[in-house]
Amino acid sequence: MFKRQSFKKLGKTATHRKSMKKNLLRSIFQSGYVTTTTPKAKMLKAEVESFISSIVKAEKGLNLERRLENTLGTRTIVEEAVNYVGSNKGLVKITKVGYRAGDNAQVSKVELVGFKVTKKEVVKKVSKKEKKTEVKDVETKEVKPVAKKGLRGILTSTKGVNKNVSVKKERARTRSGL
Repeated sequence: MFKRQSFKKLGKTATHRKSMKKNLLRSIFQSGYVTTTTPKAKMLKAEVESFISSIVKAEKGLNLERRLENTLGTRTIVEEAVNYVGSNKGLVKITKVGYRAGDNAQVSKVELVGFKVTKKEVVKKVSKKEKKTEVKDVETKEVKPVAKKGLRGILTSTKGVNKNVSVKKERARTRSGL
């Protein structure tokens, strides 16, 4: 007798599936979006929506914070998640991006609509070796690239070409097209 599958197994063992869900949840609440394969994106959308609804329904307190910190990892990500749920409805959007070059799998982008990312400033320590290389960089002159002649130069020239135009990848029709 046919029994329905309650959730997508994604070809993974139970522990691998659990850790993958946790990692994807952490990364989506850290950056606001995740790019992954379409079946994983569909699974992640359901997980994020249930996670957001559990935050909304739960009582605000220490117990909620500890449970969220267990799932999301750090306290800063927990605060961002709670602020996001408090300010927005918690909409999750899936956008199909294209196909992956290696195995031709369909890739999608999962976004939290209205999520604001706080960027950290990176303070870089300068060592003695880096100071020496910086002095060398200041002394050198910029060399302008020389235009290549012939057919190869014409094909690679960027004159009159808009670099901001996005090119949609087409799915390979044969195995040789991979």
